[in-house]
This record gives sequence, structure tokens and C-alpha cells, in this order.
Amino acid sequence: MEPNNALDCPHTLKLHTPKPIIPGEPEPALTPNSWWVERYPEAYHNHGSPFLELTEQSDRFNTQISPVTINTDFMAGALGGRRDLGHAIVYFEPELAWYFKDSDGIFKVTTADKLMNQFRALMMKCAQDMPANVHKLNLVHEWRGDRTCKAILMRAKSILAADSSFFAADSPHQRIRGPELHERLMRVLCETMLQQCENGCLTVTQAYGVFCRLAQQRQLGVLKRSFFRATMQDLLKEAYGISLRHDVPDALGKHQQAWKGVRLVESETLAA
Repeated sequence: MEPNNALDCPHTLKLHTPKPIIPGEPEPALTPNSWWVERYPEAYHNHGSPFLELTEQSDRFNTQISPVTINTDFMAGALGGRRDLGHAIVYFEPELAWYFKDSDGIFKVTTADKLMNQFRALMMKCAQDMPANVHKLNLVHEWRGDRTCKAILMRAKSILAADSSFFAADSPHQRIRGPELHERLMRVLCETMLQQCENGCLTVTQAYGVFCRLAQQRQLGVLKRSFFRATMQDLLKEAYGISLRHDVPDALGKHQQAWKGVRLVESETLAA
């Protein structure tokens, strides 16, 4: 026989279901599910409800809510940050390292321990914001323990994974240190410090000297000349359609490596 009302079936397991706010009516009751989904809607869209909640109707006026299981996938997705606040966290697979997007827009290395502490703080904040009818034991104790935190972090390695293209030289994402920064600097040199000129000539020695000065200004460290030459060949081919030549004579008639058809433009950046 099916129950006739909530008192006949006082125990109900529920996933999160968004409820529209109707003008003139009170807002839906705050639950752990609604707290997390409001802040991380993308994680909810991709991975579903944060918790499975047990609702117990003790009488017609009192309802007790207990989050009984946690959705590890949702929490791993939420660990990736909030787009509305400009937060972002990724797991950079080529280096097996975690990166977070700082307030200056630059990604910087962080650690697994720091990320777990961040998750613990969020879970505690959720518990503190809950009304009296929400059972808080799991929020405060069980899901802030190492076992749950480590499980979420392990799942996040795949959900928040970023491959080598994430920090590539032509990517909008930048980090404070990385080998791609040298290529980014070479692109700056090609795009802002060179000019097409029919009779122009840019030797590898000239270009490498300018690059080293710029790299020193930015404290990027030294890049081998052979690596510089190989990358610049591709960039100049892409930008100006010219190839590196090995038969360009210098003032003494000695052959040298150079690009014909472009010249170096002295700029404030170079003169600094």
C-alpha cells in the first residue's frame, strides 16, 4: 500500500533539483546541495548533485535534512574554481603538478596539501551556513578527513587535467615559469621588433643578441642558440614567409646565417 502523505513515508532520499524562485514566495530552504550548486553550477551541470540527502519529516512542521553520501566527481570539478570570480585550478599532466590562477591572471604552482585545505575550508563554511534542521556531522567531520580529501584530489587529476597545449606559446594561459616563455618572447620579437623590407637582412647573431637582452630583462634565463635558431626559423616562416639562408655574405664576404627580407627595428623595448 502506497503512503498517502509525507507522514506515512517520513524518510526520503533526494538528489539536488533546482527550484525556481517565484516572486512573492519564500526562497527554497537552504541545504548542502543548494549551497554547493549555487557556487559551482558548472560542476553540477557536468557531474550531478553534490550529495544524496536524507529528508526526514518528523511532523507537519519540522523536516530534518542529512547529507548521507558525497559525489566525488562534483567536488573534484568544484575544486577547479569559480569562473565568476576568475578562479581556476588545473592539473598540468606533463609536469604532474597543480597550478592555480592568481589575481594577476598568471598561473602559479600550488600543492596537493593546499588544495585539500581549501576543500576543508569550503566544507566547513557550508556547515556554518546551514540552518538548524540540517545534520552537520558529515560536513564537519567525515568529509573533511584525509580519506575523502585524497579521493577527491585523485579524481580531480583527470577531471581538471591539462595537456601540454594549455601553456603553449600561443595559448592565452600564462604561468610564472616555463620553457614556453622563451617562445612567447620570440613571438614578441617577430611581431613588434621586425619589419618587412625588400633589401633588409637579419642575421641569426643579431636576432639572438636582441633575444638574450630581452630575456635578461625578464629574468628568463639563457636559451641555447641552437634552440633559438630552430624556433625562429618556424616563426619567421609563419609570419613573413621567409626561410633561413646560409649564404648571406657579411662585410668581409664570409657566409653567415640570416633571413633576407626583414630588418630589425630599434624600439624603446630594445633600448631599455
